[in-house]
Amino acid sequence: MKERLRALDPRLLWVILALTLLGTLTLFSAGRNTPQAGIWLKQMLWNLMGMLLMLLLANTYPRRIFRYSFLAYLLGLVALAAVLVVGKKIGGATRWFVIAGQTFQPSELMKWVTLLYVSQRLGSRPVDSVGRLELFGAVGLVVFPMLLIQRQPDLGMALSFLPILLIIPLMKGLRARWVAGLLLLVVVGGFGAWKVALKPYQKQRVMIFLDPSSDLQGKGYQVNQSRIAIGAGGLIGKGFTSGSQTQLNFLPVKTTDFAFSVWAEERGFIGVLIVLGLFGLLLSRILDAAKAAHSNAEAYFCAGAAGIFALHLMVNVGMVAGALPNKGMVLPFFSAGGSSTLSFFLALGLIMGILHRSRVK
Repeated sequence: MKERLRALDPRLLWVILALTLLGTLTLFSAGRNTPQAGIWLKQMLWNLMGMLLMLLLANTYPRRIFRYSFLAYLLGLVALAAVLVVGKKIGGATRWFVIAGQTFQPSELMKWVTLLYVSQRLGSRPVDSVGRLELFGAVGLVVFPMLLIQRQPDLGMALSFLPILLIIPLMKGLRARWVAGLLLLVVVGGFGAWKVALKPYQKQRVMIFLDPSSDLQGKGYQVNQSRIAIGAGGLIGKGFTSGSQTQLNFLPVKTTDFAFSVWAEERGFIGVLIVLGLFGLLLSRILDAAKAAHSNAEAYFCAGAAGIFALHLMVNVGMVAGALPNKGMVLPFFSAGGSSTLSFFLALGLIMGILHRSRVK
């Protein structure tokens, strides 16, 4: 067992443990004196399961995992299609399977499977030999699951696939024409989504973001209460389990989308800086793994993983602060949820494995 534990990178592990601890404390406070009072215990179990999976993958040669990426991608597409037919409908969205009384959201895992397969496909050949056809094919591999997820509908999850597209300009040395092409694709896609794909409630979220005061008691209520909670935290916060917005239940969905608002109210500006600093260290170490990787596929996966973690952080923190529209994107280690927790730890396990193999010459 001691030999297996050596596969865990100490610099990455202590950051993960710190964020997990802070997230668990936040969920304890968020669920206190509510029907979700035990959610922190449930999340602890998900975290423990995730860490075991992380340990397992850290001790597996990354090459073996990449070998099964195509099969995993196909199974993921089947799961995304199947959930639209036989999935459980919650709150007007069909995103979950029910397995042994627990809900499982296949799209959470699919973004990492897509990153794995795209990284393997593009990284298996020298950069100079990858032509435009292969690059456009890689774009299709990312866009197809995004379209299936948008059908659920889940715009936030679909958008979380976007960092995978960064691999394409990365392969071309970040040439201006590739970056411009991707930006143009995003703009055109966004316009098309507004006209065709976005549901009325999703358009309303954007309009509320542009003018939060237009519906403070309706659709703008969540963001307004979140901003009040963050402002109430001040410099050092109101203290553990002492936030009025949290404990008086003014703050909505505080164990998932707005968990960071709970932390900000209780720990204040200093606490926010601590968490953002820890996430910065997490991203820095993942990028270190990209630099130390033995293959292009491993490097692309780490770069894409850093992008996905960064996007979740940016969108969730921006959302709770009212700087971005409410897209329902979870914050790793803080937002409760089994599917998201396990998928993040699975990705971190592969990154741990890449770091471990980089030390073994």
